[in-house]
Amino acid sequence: MITIYEKTAKTFDTFGLGALVPSHCVVEEELNGAYELELKHPYDDGGKWKRIERGRILCASTPRGMQPFRIYYVKPTMKEIAVNARHIFYDLLDNQCEPISHSGTAEAALTALQAAFAYPMPFIFDTDISLTGTLATGRMNPVQALLSDDDEVTSFVKGYGGELLRDGFRVSVKAALGQDRGVSIRYGKNLVGLEVTEDESEVKTRIVCYGKNGSVTLDSPHLGDYIYPKIYTLEDENKTLSEVQAEGQKLLDEGCDIPSINIKVDFVAREKTVEYREYAVLEEVFLGDMVTVINTKMGFQKQAKVISYEWDCLLEQYNDVELGDFIPTLAASVTSGVKSGSLASSAAVGTAAVMAALQAHLNDTNNPHHVTAAQVQG
Repeated sequence: MITIYEKTAKTFDTFGLGALVPSHCVVEEELNGAYELELKHPYDDGGKWKRIERGRILCASTPRGMQPFRIYYVKPTMKEIAVNARHIFYDLLDNQCEPISHSGTAEAALTALQAAFAYPMPFIFDTDISLTGTLATGRMNPVQALLSDDDEVTSFVKGYGGELLRDGFRVSVKAALGQDRGVSIRYGKNLVGLEVTEDESEVKTRIVCYGKNGSVTLDSPHLGDYIYPKIYTLEDENKTLSEVQAEGQKLLDEGCDIPSINIKVDFVAREKTVEYREYAVLEEVFLGDMVTVINTKMGFQKQAKVISYEWDCLLEQYNDVELGDFIPTLAASVTSGVKSGSLASSAAVGTAAVMAALQAHLNDTNNPHHVTAAQVQG
């Protein structure tokens, strides 16, 4: 059920202004990235569509339960209203932090960040990160102070690491958001609804180690999988050869000799295929979880993280899940709150033209949705 609340709502355990009857409602979330809702609502005879206004808050199902999303874009068309909303976390975009210079624990850094707000907000910040580090920012909004990858800024995630769990007005920065639930999948080729990308541009199969007392070469068991050895030099004249060798072995143990992998599973496309059951285990994972990926063709396996998903809020199930080796590079959309490819950035018809056509349609007294211009423009 999708419910809607007034702009000032802080709790969402009632029906608020009431339930909506959307024909389409999906949530997309990226690890430390965009968190958006897209909704389409018909002009229902009961007039529930009239409750939709910019700034109001939608409460919708997600893999981790009901979550609030603030409406920032409304586009009426002839047959329905299209809506974009951001997770309530992005209310932080409106605030500003004074410059921060902090060295110490992660918990103290979050306290310093919140103390730098231009005005108080009802957010609660916490972390389970035990490391010490640095937070150094200029004047910027709190989302940038948390997530920015600007070279001139040491944001929280740059200084301490961490993955965000956004739960209503609570922002938890976890050392690792997910867990290994023992899920594994096998693949050998692209199939219907399964998009696999492998990238060997950073692969290293031969590591030549140089220390202050000699050198040694470490060869990967996957050396023969490639046309040529992929040589990487590891050199430190201030360390013993055994120390440098240990660093080289660690790189191999961490999988530097295996291509990076990105896998996107489209459950809607796969549900009618015979292989669906094999990948259905991914319906039980959450953002940030680790999944063992086994390449049956090349004979290797590695861990991949759930880095994004699309969730059908009406059916309460995944539309797709994406696995990858790393957190996607933070784009402008992360710290601006505008998701590329969203309804908000794909409007092809001028607002004035749409409103004029819609008003003509609604002015028709034979139309059961007949309303005034003031009602349409809210």
